[in-house]
Amino acid sequence: MLLAIMRKAALLLLAVIGFTAFAKAQTVTGTVTDSKGEPVSGVSVTVKGTTKGTSTNAQGVFTLNGVASGATLVFTGSGFASQEAKAGSGPVNITLAASISNLNEVVVIGYGTVRKKDVTGAVASVQAKDFNQGVIAAPDQLLQNKVAGLEVTNTSGQPGVAATVKIRGNNSIRAGGNPLYVIDGVPLDGRSARPNFGTGVFGSTPDANPLIFVNPNDIQSIDVLKDAASAAIYGSRGANGVIVITTKTGSSGASKIEFGSSWSVNAGLMKKYEVLDAGEFRSALSKYAITGQDKGGNVDPFKELMNKKLSQSYNLALSGGNENGKFRASFLASSSNGAFKNSQLDKYVGNFSGQYKFLDKKLTLGFNLTAGHTTEDVIAVSNTAGSQGNIISSALQWNPTTPFKDANGIYIYPTNGSGNPIALLDGYNDVVHINSVLGNISAGYKLMDNLEYKFLYAINNSVGDRYTNIYGFLQGYAGLSGQGFGAISGQKLSSQTITHTLSYKTALSKNLNFDAVAGFEYWKSNFSNNSFSASGFNTNLDQATKIDIPYTAMLQDGRSQSAPSIYIDPKIELQSYFGRVGFNYSDKYYISASVRADGSSKFGANNKYGYFPAIGAKWAISNEDFMKNNSTFSNVALRASWGITGNQEFPAGAAQEQFLFTQNNTVSQINVANPDLKWEQTNSFNAGLDLTSKNGRIFGSIDYYYKNTSKILYQSTAIQPAPASVYFINLPANLINDGIELSLGATVIEKGELNWDVRVNYSHNKNNLKNFTQNGQDIKIQTGQINGQGVSGTLGQIITNNQPVNEYYLKAFGGFDASGNQIIGANPAFAGNPNPENNYGISSTLRVKKFTFVVNCGGASGFLIYNNTATSVTNISGIANGRNIDKNAYNSAEKTTSPVGASDRFLEKGNFFKLRNVSLTYNIGNPGKYVKNLNAFVSASNLFVITKFSGFDPEVNVDKSNNNYPSRSIEYIPYPTARAISFGFKFSL
Repeated sequence: MLLAIMRKAALLLLAVIGFTAFAKAQTVTGTVTDSKGEPVSGVSVTVKGTTKGTSTNAQGVFTLNGVASGATLVFTGSGFASQEAKAGSGPVNITLAASISNLNEVVVIGYGTVRKKDVTGAVASVQAKDFNQGVIAAPDQLLQNKVAGLEVTNTSGQPGVAATVKIRGNNSIRAGGNPLYVIDGVPLDGRSARPNFGTGVFGSTPDANPLIFVNPNDIQSIDVLKDAASAAIYGSRGANGVIVITTKTGSSGASKIEFGSSWSVNAGLMKKYEVLDAGEFRSALSKYAITGQDKGGNVDPFKELMNKKLSQSYNLALSGGNENGKFRASFLASSSNGAFKNSQLDKYVGNFSGQYKFLDKKLTLGFNLTAGHTTEDVIAVSNTAGSQGNIISSALQWNPTTPFKDANGIYIYPTNGSGNPIALLDGYNDVVHINSVLGNISAGYKLMDNLEYKFLYAINNSVGDRYTNIYGFLQGYAGLSGQGFGAISGQKLSSQTITHTLSYKTALSKNLNFDAVAGFEYWKSNFSNNSFSASGFNTNLDQATKIDIPYTAMLQDGRSQSAPSIYIDPKIELQSYFGRVGFNYSDKYYISASVRADGSSKFGANNKYGYFPAIGAKWAISNEDFMKNNSTFSNVALRASWGITGNQEFPAGAAQEQFLFTQNNTVSQINVANPDLKWEQTNSFNAGLDLTSKNGRIFGSIDYYYKNTSKILYQSTAIQPAPASVYFINLPANLINDGIELSLGATVIEKGELNWDVRVNYSHNKNNLKNFTQNGQDIKIQTGQINGQGVSGTLGQIITNNQPVNEYYLKAFGGFDASGNQIIGANPAFAGNPNPENNYGISSTLRVKKFTFVVNCGGASGFLIYNNTATSVTNISGIANGRNIDKNAYNSAEKTTSPVGASDRFLEKGNFFKLRNVSLTYNIGNPGKYVKNLNAFVSASNLFVITKFSGFDPEVNVDKSNNNYPSRSIEYIPYPTARAISFGFKFSL
């Protein structure tokens, strides 16, 4: 009897246990949609208090196994407010509310990710939905005016040209001040494989953008690491800040096809340079009593040059997978036309990535491969052309009464040296091909639930070839006319990365969470270039008998063969150890600390390793008990950080002896070794305040920073006798940057189908160079070339003690004398700051039913621009020889006898406000069984700029560096900015 009762009890107990186990191991499914009922993919669904989770597929559906009944599910998605729901017996369907401030948004930092609310440093994250719209050639354009403290300045309007990118001011006195770019955990070299070949007449062209091979449509988010707490883990490469690019990956669910296409056309120039038209030119000839220069015509060179071809872009992506494996493949084909004819960038980019899980999801294997090809047609617009050799200069100076061709269709060449801009289009052919590959493979293994090891190997390889032809039928170019010139140049850039990391996350107690990462990284880079050229060809010396065979196809035919020029950069190697720890107590008190040790081949033999520590702390005041009943803020947090970052972006081999081979058995030393050479070091402090209103509709942050860069790298002169004159040393000087940053966002209107979001950012920065002395004397480094006829060899900027970097250093303009000649002082003096002190951006998104209207604009103030074009291209003296002049010169008291001279007369205020892009999108929705989320849009870029600057664009920074010391804010016959109108559509299947 007792045995029978025990058996029944046991069976009952097993039934209870089985029922309980079943209750704790149910499968939960559901669908996540937005406020419009559209499915939301990529939403993270986790069981609160555990690491168990999944994400929604393309249809917004999720499936999560092993969920206890009554467990709380947490739903977080980019651009949406976080939401929680209880797991029950049926499907869990969630509608997420849009939010412009999502503290649960994931932010990518060095070698890991954190929630936005857990960040202790100054990190700005920009998601794909907030990027700039319109014609985008490279990823840095997506961020213009989007981030406080980030300055992205176009150096040219030519498609694909590199921009000047600065985070929190100038961090070095030498060139190479751009931030470190990291794509999917892989640090890039930062240089381009585009050869930069120039002749004495035509000068050197602007560099290519190092990110040109990246498809902007593949980017999921871009995170900007601005302070030491976030950037110090990158050590000797973190002083200029870090930009982390994360590309899109596949998601669980049915396979999805996404397609987008756009077309654009140039609608003139955003801003014109005001020179005289034909009628005004004739009035000027009469005013100055000049005869023989009215040729009877009426032409507009820029109208003739304008490119009216249609730019096109086609983007296709295929993705899919499940919890054990995801993939994504994409392809971009685009053709972007510049403002002027024969100027074009063709780009083809393919990407394939995947992540797969094995061994009960303990082992993760991943890969990401991007391959890109660009073909760039370059016209004759260079940084350093003299009085001729630039098509913009030729167009500005062209006599508007002179036809471009005679009655027989033969080009007319003035004898005044201005050249014929239309002939230059025909007689100058310059094509660049670049093939780039960025690939990585990774493996991660969960040694324990909270401990994971990850390995990554990556390679970035780019090869560029350039074919430059200047045909001999062009007249008026010394050494080229009647001769012709051809050059083939090549450039190779290759880098490899090996990274090992070990990451650990755990709860040390109920209220204390801990995370840590430790790692080792090896990185190396190789760079080389070569060129060979010839002149004296016997073809294309006459326009009438021109043949379609370039000189570069028959270089051996040239009578004069130049010796090959070959340069091999010393190999750069970097061996690093790094670690970071973080503590979170009750979501109230956060602290993080990191350290990196870098061993670099660039450093001297006595300073092989540098050490870069950082610490950051945060107090989430809004989570304190005394704030629980407040009705104003949902988030109030104070941040503070300190750290040391380094800058090793000086020439490879600067610490070593270097030699130059000029001809057979002829070698000379060009650099003296310095075994004590070390990295530049930036000691920085940041303090910030974050605020979010109770309803999440208003949010903002304000930061103050102070940066002190020491151990300034300086190219000194070796004490003679010495085997070479160049000798790099570190100076005990200090480059100070300090400033404030403000970011604000608000949902101004939120009423049903009417929503209006606004974001504003502002930054103020000042820099000053202190203790920049040697042997008790202030060091004076002059840079900023002022080019053109009459000013050759002039330098207009200076890097010296107690001044901002690149302070203008010019002779004073004293007006005009009685004869109408310029009065220019005898000695140069400090004349003003070329660095913008204030930068700001404004973006607005208005949604009305199915329409979305987006506006992005911004500007800068507190700086001066030197108008080198007005100095030497459109000055008044040119009209006596039949060259056109600008209207400012014409309306002045200056006479045609006035000599050309550089002075502070040509300094102009650079303040500007620019409407970067506007777009209107209509969400058609799902028009059929298969087509989903069909959108049609129209957008416009560079619609207008408000400024008093008389040049083409106040957002200008033509490279006028001297001896590798950079210039800033000098305008010299640049490629103008085009206004573009785009339209297109996108959908998914």
